[in-house]
Amino acid sequence: MDGQASGKTERGGVKSVVALILSAGLAVPLSALPNTIIGPIVQANSPLNGEDLTDPVLAALEGGGGLPGEWVAEAGVGSAEISHLLARPELFGREVVILRAVRRNGDLERVEATFADAGSFFGYFDEKLPENLTRRQREEEVRRRLAVRQQEFATLYQESLAAVRGAVVSRADRQRPRTEKIGKGRMLRAEVEEWQVGELTLRLLAAEDRLVRLVIGKDLGEVWMDREFADEDDRERAARLKGSVKTDGESVRIEGLDPIPQGYRPYCGLNSLAMVARHLGLHLDEDWLAAAAGFRNTGSAAGSNMVRLYQAVASEAGLGMDRSSRFDEFTVRDALAEGRPVIVWRRYSPRRNRLHDRVAAGRAELPDPSSAEETASWPGEDAPLHASVLTGFDGDRNEVYFLESWTGRDRPRRMRFEEMAATAYLTFVFTE
Repeated sequence: MDGQASGKTERGGVKSVVALILSAGLAVPLSALPNTIIGPIVQANSPLNGEDLTDPVLAALEGGGGLPGEWVAEAGVGSAEISHLLARPELFGREVVILRAVRRNGDLERVEATFADAGSFFGYFDEKLPENLTRRQREEEVRRRLAVRQQEFATLYQESLAAVRGAVVSRADRQRPRTEKIGKGRMLRAEVEEWQVGELTLRLLAAEDRLVRLVIGKDLGEVWMDREFADEDDRERAARLKGSVKTDGESVRIEGLDPIPQGYRPYCGLNSLAMVARHLGLHLDEDWLAAAAGFRNTGSAAGSNMVRLYQAVASEAGLGMDRSSRFDEFTVRDALAEGRPVIVWRRYSPRRNRLHDRVAAGRAELPDPSSAEETASWPGEDAPLHASVLTGFDGDRNEVYFLESWTGRDRPRRMRFEEMAATAYLTFVFTE
């Protein structure tokens, strides 16, 4: 599953990573990942590439105008709109991997600059190996190349952290930072350093050898929950989520769910979770979730604790989490009707993916699930795993709607409930 062949390799070490890389390679073929965040940013021929935007960003946050450049919208949180800059500028003298802005009612609320991110650095480990090597030689070559890349990133991480911290200190009102803890649950809690520059708070988040990020704003808060929902009780949260549901006859859809494209990274399970987390009201993204889950710098999700991460996100949102290896259609329908998306880890097939592409585009219809030929085309036990977000269903057609981490925002895909039940490996239902 984008390297998340997870329930099977969550606790594996380097050996399982090497085996994963050498055996089937990727759970989802690279050709099936056309939509990215990092790709277009790197490829963008923007006049802002390499430009230091420190002063324009600080001025905009202080109320002195808008931000320069072309910004691309992604999944938001409540009334907070989130977008990223289609360029690779500098901030505080250091190149930015991705620059995000959070706006509310048109007003700029904060800016998030990521300077080092292991996910985009390692991507998928898919380097071509010489064909004349034995299996043991190939394993050794994979380990050698991984070790080189890991050392390169460790250097990048340390240099980025030192440079950003030093540049912030040079502008701060006081050199010594405050230390704060963000988040409620232990797994998602982040220890950060904060400085003041006038009315602005500059928050440095560093996840060792994974992530260096600077968040700048006037009121950053101490929890991941959006300030709009921070004080709501259980009844108010349930009403808010229920209010996101649109019903048309037997069709039920959760509106406002947008993918956060995963890019060239083994992050389908993370991006699916980040998509749902933002719908629930949490300002979380796939990069911090990867750090919290214990992702290793291998170009794979092997060794990470994804199941516990899902439970931690549910708890952070004030919800419970039911995980089951059995896909219960009625439980799923009930959750979707209440505005709570369902995440499914399912067996994946490029052939079925192409069919779902055509169905979503209106160029095909789903075949009769009672046909032996149709069921034979569904991915079986040996198929790789992939994560999808269920967003609704059509009771008349017995179809479930789902979103992927690489497809368009306005066109959920459709699958017969029979196929989803037959191919689901784990089902995650958020509960009140």
